[in-house]
Amino acid sequence: MKMFWISVALLLAALTGVTVNYIYINEVCDTLIEQLETLPDVNDDNCLASVKHIADYWNERVDYAGLSASYVITDRISEQSETLVACAECGDLYGFRTALALLRDAVGDLRRLESFSIGNIF
Repeated sequence: MKMFWISVALLLAALTGVTVNYIYINEVCDTLIEQLETLPDVNDDNCLASVKHIADYWNERVDYAGLSASYVITDRISEQSETLVACAECGDLYGFRTALALLRDAVGDLRRLESFSIGNIF
């Protein structure tokens, strides 16, 4: 009977870990998408500070996200956030918009991989 309760406790711990991870990844993705949606254009004086804030936000959370997400996806988000900063620093409008679109796509991929769907199971 003792083994049964240990098994139940381990199952509950695993389910709790999966749920906490799901909530955390989706919270990070929600925040990133919200910040990207309100990002000023590259010609705006506040653009560089806003982009650096987004990159710093991600860099603070990338290690925790990397515990469950693929390295390829987390590295892609890191690369695109750094590209966004570089384009904002030099005022490259087309590079900025391209990096912004690719960063949104990478965040969407992170969210998709951490959701419960038939596509993720098969």
